[in-house]
Parts: sequence; structure tokens; C-alpha cells
Amino acid sequence: MCHSPCQSLVLAAALWSGGLIAQTPENPPPWWRVQDNVTVSLYWDFNTPFANGTFPPPTLVVAPPWYNPAVTQGVATANLRYVASLGGFNGVCGVTSAGGPVAADLDLTVDNDPYPDWVKLFWFQYDEFEGATGSIRAAIEESLAYKRAIISEKSVALGGGWNRVTVAAQLIPQPDDEAIDFSFLLNAAGAIGIDNLYVNSRCEKPPPDETGDALGDVDRRTDLDAVTGGADSRAVAVVEGPAPAFARAYWAVAAAAVQGAPHRLLRLAGSPPTTVAATFLLPATTLTAPQGPGDIAVERSATAGSTPTAVVWVVVDNRAVGGQVVLFGVNAATGASTTLPLAGFPPPATVPTNQMFGLAFEPSGEFGQGTFWISSTDANGQGAMREFSRNPATPGALLDVRAIEAQCTGLAYDDSLGNFYAFSRRVQATPSLPIQAHGYEVSGYDFAPTGVRFCSDLTLANGAGPRGGLARGLEVWRSRSQSTAALSFTCVVDTPGNPASSRSLVELAGPFAFGWSVLGRCSMADVGPFRGLPFLGATFAVELRGVPQSPFAMLWLGFSNTNSSSGPLPLPVGGLLGWPESVLSVSPDLSSPLLTPSAPGEFRFAFPVPATAALGYTPIYFQWLALDAGIPGFFALTQAGKTVLYP
Repeated sequence: MCHSPCQSLVLAAALWSGGLIAQTPENPPPWWRVQDNVTVSLYWDFNTPFANGTFPPPTLVVAPPWYNPAVTQGVATANLRYVASLGGFNGVCGVTSAGGPVAADLDLTVDNDPYPDWVKLFWFQYDEFEGATGSIRAAIEESLAYKRAIISEKSVALGGGWNRVTVAAQLIPQPDDEAIDFSFLLNAAGAIGIDNLYVNSRCEKPPPDETGDALGDVDRRTDLDAVTGGADSRAVAVVEGPAPAFARAYWAVAAAAVQGAPHRLLRLAGSPPTTVAATFLLPATTLTAPQGPGDIAVERSATAGSTPTAVVWVVVDNRAVGGQVVLFGVNAATGASTTLPLAGFPPPATVPTNQMFGLAFEPSGEFGQGTFWISSTDANGQGAMREFSRNPATPGALLDVRAIEAQCTGLAYDDSLGNFYAFSRRVQATPSLPIQAHGYEVSGYDFAPTGVRFCSDLTLANGAGPRGGLARGLEVWRSRSQSTAALSFTCVVDTPGNPASSRSLVELAGPFAFGWSVLGRCSMADVGPFRGLPFLGATFAVELRGVPQSPFAMLWLGFSNTNSSSGPLPLPVGGLLGWPESVLSVSPDLSSPLLTPSAPGEFRFAFPVPATAALGYTPIYFQWLALDAGIPGFFALTQAGKTVLYP
């Protein structure tokens, strides 16, 4: 995502011949204003007067070739009108009253794309002025054709009586077109209205299925020393070949063992990997890059029905002898190589050279051109992740800087749901011995940690060193060969205290959040000395966010996401309990008391984890039951979460 003002201005000038620069939404989806075949971005500023009872066309449209502007339209009641000025905002869509009650409605339809079996990631944001006696509500239209899943809503005060409302949801399966219903009610003289309406929709292959393994479950562990002959492996990634086989190949980066020799990128054979199939020399040696290569990122490009292609990228720091930080890429299918120097990378005085960098590729970055993110620990001891351009006009330019925890050695990005994942060797306390191989999730919308955290395989032997070893590289991937695409982590862990093997590839399951239900987003809470990680003998907390209309909620804890006392899971409960669009995703084995909000629109429940060794790596599952007076049946189930108990 490009946050550079100069880049934004260049694109805006190309998009709008009138030269009007649209206000940027607050914390938009990473794919906002991306030009591809599955994303639509629309904006209304309401600055141009329009007739009563009509709705103007969008001020900005960034859409694929299939987009039909005639389908995107608003059907308004006759008393919805243009308001020249309201509460300091110029150009507003709203209603006015000379004294009596006035109500108005707006049904906004947005043209959709042609992938009916996929999932629609739907997001909209607007500014509202309700005054002392008014009310404005917006909701994604209910339809029998799809489920309005994982709806979250957030309102932030802007001052002067204005609020900014953001709604995010997933529609499953995606509808023919999206629709938003606005209702306006004004009970006394004055005016109410909305301004700066943004709508973004994106079609995505279905993300993780209901029965995926719990976050942090160790799916596989491989002795990399045995595979590579003892090479100093730093990171591993997974690449799938073409259909119909979708053969899986592992790629590893290794530091040179001989002084003056080049560092290497290795293509491994077998799944799990067993031998080295090919070697690619990196443009750096032990003399130019004494710290060795850093993390791996995979640039994947694929559309529905096409053959996926992939470029495996490695970050190398040559600044120790006056060179640059360089990205070296190899086409996984052809072996063709390319080099991208990062001219905008800070000098060693700002970012020291004696560290391993994390590397992630974000396809949506710089309005769909793709960008690279590199994590580091700066000279001030603070962590940072920096975004770099791959635009041919500005190759290697620094676009953005975001804070991240220090000592992040691996970085990855999941373009399906827009989250970054960091792998860290920062010392993390536990109820027993500390660890230095753990990770966390960062939202690609606002770059804030979501609270979700995970550990590597803590049973890895490491002698007197940190239990579970030391974090190295991280990459995430989703299989394109399956109808659903569960997220998987591949991370490399260093175990110098283990005489049998010094490096392991650990493959972990993810993510935390899963399942389909109508309300809220389920997350972990990063609280306390153990950062919310569910260690045996610690306290673990689960959160629900984005439910401002819910005065009460209850958390269910279960030990299965495949079966319950009511039958196999997932289980739609509309016919059983009268809660339409709700799906039971976990077995409700235990429950919390009825809870009140911990903050507006949020709930949190903490519970102690028994210090019982036999419970180590036991999967546990969570789902909230929320009360909402605006929903048929008054109750609704939420998105679910899954993780394991760590020893």
C-alpha cells in the first residue's frame, strides 16, 4: 500500500481529468484503489448539487473492465436532498426539517464481479452528522442469496457533531451485486446527513475452511541440515507449480560457509523436502554481506482459471562495504533472475547491518503494482517495517515506514485477507523458561497488531539455549489447488544448542479467526506479561470487536470444530434457534458469564489455563454469542477463533 503523498498525487492526476483530489479514507483495505479484475473502489464527495430524490454518480471510480456504471445506482426517497453546508462540511447528502419528523431512505447498489462461488470482502466508510435529534443507520442489505458474515462496525468522533463510521463484512457466496440500505430520521428542525462515502469490494477465493487446524498447530517439522547437507539455511518458502498437479516445491536461502563465497538460493526437491534440486548464486558474498542473506518472499500472480506464476525474492544487505540493500528474484518456473537495488533504504547509521531482515511482498501495494516490505531493528532499538517501490519509474524508492516490534527476523503477507505476519526472536516470558521463536499478526488496514500471536514448535530441542530455538525467516502461503485455501506458515528456527541439528523447517497452521456468522470479529487479546499467548499456567483472553449495538455477549469455549452435541460442525442454527445467518462453528463445551462491553463495541473474557503438561498443544476453539436488538431473534453468533495451548 502506497502512503506516499507524491505517489498518490501522480495517480490521482491520471484518474481524474478534472484534477480533483479525493480525500483518502481512514485505514482503508490494502486493495483500495487497486486496478485489477476483482476489485471495485468508489467514492462520493457530494460537492456537486443534485436534485431531490436522486443520488449522484460516484466522484471516483476505479474498477475492472467488466464494471457497469449503470448498475451502480442509489434509489432515494423524494426528501433525500443535497445540503450545501452542515456542521462545517460543504456538500452533504441528507434531509432537512422545518420542525416535524422527517424520514428518508437510500438503497445503494454496487456492481459486482463475475465469480459467484467466491467470497466478497465488502467495506464501506462514511462521515455522518446526526445532531441532537437525528439518527442515521447503514446496513448491508439482507438477502436469501448469501450470508452477511463477520459484519463489524466502528464509529469514531470527528468533532463538531460528526462521526466516521466504518463497516466491514464478508458476503458468502458473493452476491450478484452488493447493496447498502441507509435510513435517515430527523425528529426536529435542522438537518442531518452523510459525506465522504467510500465503498470497496473485492472478490477472493474462499479463505480457510471451518475445520482447519488450530493456529500454532505443528503440521510438519523437517531437519534442514539433513536436506541441505548442513547449509546455513535462513528462510524457506513454498511455491506451487501449474495445474493440474500443482506440484509443491520448497525454496531455501543459505549463507555461504566459505570466506569469499557467494550466498545461495536453493530449490529443494520433495514435499516435505529431501534434497537440493538446484542452486542459484546471490549477488553477494561473505565479504560484501557478512551477515548473510535475510528473509524470503514469494510474488505470486494468478487469476481464476489461469496458471499461477511465482518469483522467489531474497533480501541481501551489501551496505557493510558501501553497497546497497538488494532484492534478488528468481522465476520459479524458468530460473530467470532479476535484481532490484533499494536506493531508498536508510544508511547503516539508521538501520545497522548486523541483523537479519524480514521480507514480505504485498501485491496491492502502490495501487496494485506491488511493493516490498522489509522489517528491521533500527539504531534506536525500535522495530520498523519499510515499504519499497517496484514501480519502473521509481524502483527501490522508500514509500512508507511503520512501527513494528524489534528483532523481527521474518515477515510475511497474506493477500487474501490483508494481514502481515511477523516472526520474532525478541525474548518472550512464559510461565516457565523464556522463548525466542514466536510471531504475531498485523492488520494491513491500519498496521496495528490484531492481538493474535503464535509460537513455533516449542518442543524443538536446543540444549541450554532458548527453548524452541531462535526465530529466523517466515513466509505464509495458501494452496491454489484446493477449493478452500487454508493459511499455512513456513518458518525456519535455529537450534544451536542441539548437537543433532542446528536448523529446522517448521510448518504451522493458521489463522486464528475462522468460520462464518453474522456479527463481529473474533481475536486474541495481547495483554499481560505473556502477551496473551495461551501458555499452560497463564491467563488467556479472547476479544470480540465491531459490535456497537450489542449490550451483552457470552463466550463459548470448545474442544472441537468438527462435532458438537447438536451434530456435525459447522451447523447453521437459523432453523433450530431462529437466529438467521448464524452458524455454530465450535462445540459449546464451556461458557463465560453474560458479559458487558469492555469498551464501546468490544468484549473481552480472560480465563486461566491449567498448568497441566498433558494439555500441551491441545487445540481449543472460541465463538461469541452476542445480543443485538436489531437482529431477528435478538441473538447472533459471531466469527470463531482457534489456537493451541502452548507448553
